[in-house]
Amino acid sequence: MEEVYDQFPINLLETGGKIAREPFGFMVHTINIWENQHRIINQRIDGVIKGTITNQEMHIELRNINFNQYISNNLVFLEISLNKDRILWSNDLFSGGYSPATNIPAFLSLFYQMGNLSKVQFSNQNYLIEFYGNTTGYDIYEQIMKAFGI
Repeated sequence: MEEVYDQFPINLLETGGKIAREPFGFMVHTINIWENQHRIINQRIDGVIKGTITNQEMHIELRNINFNQYISNNLVFLEISLNKDRILWSNDLFSGGYSPATNIPAFLSLFYQMGNLSKVQFSNQNYLIEFYGNTTGYDIYEQIMKAFGI
């Protein structure tokens, strides 16, 4: 079954107008990692992706997601676009994306279904990494983390 995602008007690097920058919290239940169009990892996990906005940049923190060979746990994306079925964050989009290391993605794609974030995808020239989950329970998770001082 093919996944159907919400659609956005194409607006690359805000050439069609300003795009709202929104933080997010995402409870991950599945990770897929692709290399050369072959899935090399398909695993159930209990992780969290936290996206915060600082100085108009998207700062990403991966929690309880230990795949450092493929993706760093702390990332920053400078540019935002809307591209059909996703909100696309990037670094140097018009040059094909900048990725200083194999575990640093050049692109972050946020996919929504009926207004709810359902897939977070990172990619560079080496890997495509898909995280499936939802935002349900994230607020409670954050409250617990704050209560424990984490």
